[in-house]
Amino acid sequence: MSALMTQTSLFVKMVFQDGKRDEGVAALDTMLPTVESEEGTLVYSFHLDAGDANTVWIFELYTDGDALGIHGGSEAMGALFGTLTPLMAEPPMMVMATPTPKSKGLPA
Repeated sequence: MSALMTQTSLFVKMVFQDGKRDEGVAALDTMLPTVESEEGTLVYSFHLDAGDANTVWIFELYTDGDALGIHGGSEAMGALFGTLTPLMAEPPMMVMATPTPKSKGLPA
């Protein structure tokens, strides 16, 4: 089985209250030093929705489900959600997936 078949990806949609998106993105940015030290976190990127000024999409890629669990269970993640929750208009939507073997641009 290829490395891609064991990788775990996560797509997260975060909808912030009116005028709170930039504050939310700044809070998300505080996770970057943490994910830099997480060996199993391969990609951690934030994307502003082109059609909704309050929505941010997050793409995460992990070596496997265990790495996702380490990231999700970290103290830094708990602190982040303590900061993000009052800024959000609705709970985050999360979709877990597995990359296909013919993906372009993903780390092997």
